[in-house]
Amino acid sequence: MSPGVVGRERELASLRDFASRIPAGAIALVLEGDAGVGKTTLWEAGLTETATRGYRVLSARPAESETSLSFSGIGDLLDPVLERALASLSAPQNRALSRALVLGDDDGRPPDPHAIGVALLTALRALSEELPLVVAVDDVQWLDAASTAGLVYAARRLRSEPVGVLLSRRAGLESPLVKELGRAWPAERVTAVQVGPLDAAALHHVVQAHLGVTLPRPVLAEVRDASAGNPFYALEIVRMLERSGVSPEAGQPLPVPESLQELVHDRLLALPPSSRRFLLAAAAHAHPTVAVTEAASGIRRDPGLRPALEARIVELDHERVRFTHPLLAAGAYEIAEPARRAEVHARLAGLLEDPEARAWQLAASVESPNEHAAAVLEEASRHAAARGALRPAALMLERASELTPDDRADDALRRAMDAAYLHFAAGDSRRAEAQLRVLIAPLGAGAQRARATAILARIRLYEAPEEAARLFAQVVEEAEGDHRTLALAHEGAAACCLWLFERFDGVLHHSEIALALADEMNDEALAADILMTQLSGEVLLGQGSAARTAERAAALQDSTVDRRVLDQPLVSLTEFWKWTDEHERARTSLVDLLERAHDMGDENAPPWLLFLLGDAERLLGDLEGALAHAREGHEAAEQSGQPLFARHNLALSSLVHAQLGWREQATRAAERVGRSRDNYPTLLAAEALGHLALALGTPEDTVAHLEPWLAFVHQEAIAEPGATRFAVDLIEALIELGRGNEAAEMLDWYEGNARRLERASARANCFRCRGLLAARAGHASTALAAYEDALAGHEEVDIPLDRGRTLLALGAAQRRAKRRREARATLMHAADLFDEIGATLWAGRARAELRRISGRAPTAGALTPAEERVAVLVVEGKTNSEVAAVLFLSDRTVEGHLSRIYAKLGIRHRTQLARALSARQSQGGDGSNTGDSPVSAERIPP
Repeated sequence: MSPGVVGRERELASLRDFASRIPAGAIALVLEGDAGVGKTTLWEAGLTETATRGYRVLSARPAESETSLSFSGIGDLLDPVLERALASLSAPQNRALSRALVLGDDDGRPPDPHAIGVALLTALRALSEELPLVVAVDDVQWLDAASTAGLVYAARRLRSEPVGVLLSRRAGLESPLVKELGRAWPAERVTAVQVGPLDAAALHHVVQAHLGVTLPRPVLAEVRDASAGNPFYALEIVRMLERSGVSPEAGQPLPVPESLQELVHDRLLALPPSSRRFLLAAAAHAHPTVAVTEAASGIRRDPGLRPALEARIVELDHERVRFTHPLLAAGAYEIAEPARRAEVHARLAGLLEDPEARAWQLAASVESPNEHAAAVLEEASRHAAARGALRPAALMLERASELTPDDRADDALRRAMDAAYLHFAAGDSRRAEAQLRVLIAPLGAGAQRARATAILARIRLYEAPEEAARLFAQVVEEAEGDHRTLALAHEGAAACCLWLFERFDGVLHHSEIALALADEMNDEALAADILMTQLSGEVLLGQGSAARTAERAAALQDSTVDRRVLDQPLVSLTEFWKWTDEHERARTSLVDLLERAHDMGDENAPPWLLFLLGDAERLLGDLEGALAHAREGHEAAEQSGQPLFARHNLALSSLVHAQLGWREQATRAAERVGRSRDNYPTLLAAEALGHLALALGTPEDTVAHLEPWLAFVHQEAIAEPGATRFAVDLIEALIELGRGNEAAEMLDWYEGNARRLERASARANCFRCRGLLAARAGHASTALAAYEDALAGHEEVDIPLDRGRTLLALGAAQRRAKRRREARATLMHAADLFDEIGATLWAGRARAELRRISGRAPTAGALTPAEERVAVLVVEGKTNSEVAAVLFLSDRTVEGHLSRIYAKLGIRHRTQLARALSARQSQGGDGSNTGDSPVSAERIPP
């Protein structure tokens, strides 16, 4: 429902529940919240939901200026059905309603309110007899009194009629209609939904959808704080930032948008001057207490605080002064004279003990270069970075550079470079890159430019690896005797090869040089960083030294815990484990790394960590969880300015969609990945399309998508089976097409790597392929033995989708060998396994194979135990969220179960579920035949 509504899962669930209950009798839902918080958006989503269900929707959107226009609300509601409504009325009722709506000549007599109420009730009842009816009023507090009275009269008398009343109301304003519904109807028929603020992730979508702007995550967090999560205020703030080019500064409130200045400033200017001075001191400090504010402002508590409390501009939390909205704090700061602001900051610098707060106050109190202030800021920046506050740390260093005197130019440059790197680590790559390019432009060749260019190259690595490679090559030429910068440049050059996914011999060459330099400097943290890159190269090339490199990298993990997460060996180790069949170990470590990144304020790490975690979840069989991680990773990459990782996550989502059997979504995501110089996302997208084609039964398309990439793998000498799993799909497609010799040759290569490197999951898939080759050649007993060997391998390393495919192949072989009972059990096991992970196309293939078995068979549409539990709770009337809470599942998992239940039972809505289950039980409990279901897997929305 309403794909454009984000961050409102709870509210949308309430709207769906409201819509589903309308046919059972009169019911109301009231959306309540502050102005601009998104009530109207949700109200419109409710209109869409009910209209989609085929209900008749009558809507009105009164404005404050219309409160004196009698019956304008009823006129708006009935306008689309006026003729039909009037036709349902008796002559007196028709005349009364016509008079109220000024439909005929005015004879001077006022309409009878009672007659109008009766007429409206009659019309609503008549309209609801044809279709379930929705009466919807946005901003109901502005509904005119005459319309309110008519609706109140009608509402009191509605009982079993299928009428839903959907209202939105601004918090703090009364509505007689809302009050009367709460008084006249039982509590279970009236639901009030509080529409609260949005979180930062939801605001990202709102800003992107309305303004086409992708804010870096740290800036987005500040906008969220300044707007208190109100989407209207957030959009106004972002518009102001875009127009003015103002850069938010830590320690100070964001400016008030022009569109809200009059409202905010007028409210503050109504206070006495002493109170405004008091509020200035409170706004200039992040955690103001009464005592500190008194001291900084020079204004005592009573004249300073009391007027602001009475005007509800601030409130007291014990002795803490809190503004009732962040924009009021910004306004209190803005309306003060600059000289008075500087005076307050200077006082606060002497009062505060926190080093970061003190540094910001000192910096705000000076205008000209001041080395003391710059040094204090630099020290405070180190303090902030150590606690994970990377954006404030960057802003402090940036300000320190600005305040550095001209005779200390080297210090100014160093501080500016370090500030840019911290912006990058905080997730604001665009700002970091822009600052570095300004710094580099006037520099000549040499160590300083090399250091700045190395940072720029590191940033570009995650945006354009090919360009980063050229920059790192330049650094190698200019680094002169700076061994640390030279080591970083060689490691960066190696990393570029990895991200471009080519020239892996270059990975090892540059890593060897970099590691020698790091060892010479005895720099364990730098050595750990280099070993990460070396490990990936060795694994992909299938070198036996990879295990030793992994051990050495793991031993250095503790020396890197204070560095940004992507520079910690554990990241590469998780990828190593994911490739080498330790999927659960990888998943556990990746969850820990994500928590670490969050604690450190490291916004660069999540896009890549979420990609790795999503891929691990995919292998472990949690396809919906994998898709959620890929989507979150894509969003995080866009916000942090890392298109490389955005493409990785988009490609992963394409592959997961393909394994789920969602054809359109998989294809669309693969098309968005497109072609680029970074080969791995393109390879993944091709793997997605190849897998989808195989599941759909078009192996020729599988070959077309995957054959070029096998040539690429051979060209680059990639040998790791865990990084070339697509080869199995290609082998199976060639077997289906009768190209057995080619399939066998490819299988020999893949199986040789799997045996040499001891990759159990790959060996299991190779057994299955051997079985398919044998079955194709008519050697049934050899095929069955190979499938049993494959299942034994799956027990060693369980990848549910692979195990299900082996069961499917085994069941088909058993059927052809006339072992019907065994075949039926095997194929049902396969179908249930595919259902459990959501692989709809593979489940369909298993059931198609089941239908080819002669004799009496259980119906293919039997629900799994998990689906049975979900279905029973839904029939009891629980919402998806309530079901999730009872069964300790995610909402997404419950939605997935319901999609499969609907497909199996041939239904479209939860309202049909009870009848379908009853019919199923009366037929013996076997379920309905999904092979003939009118709702196919292709039509189930994701």
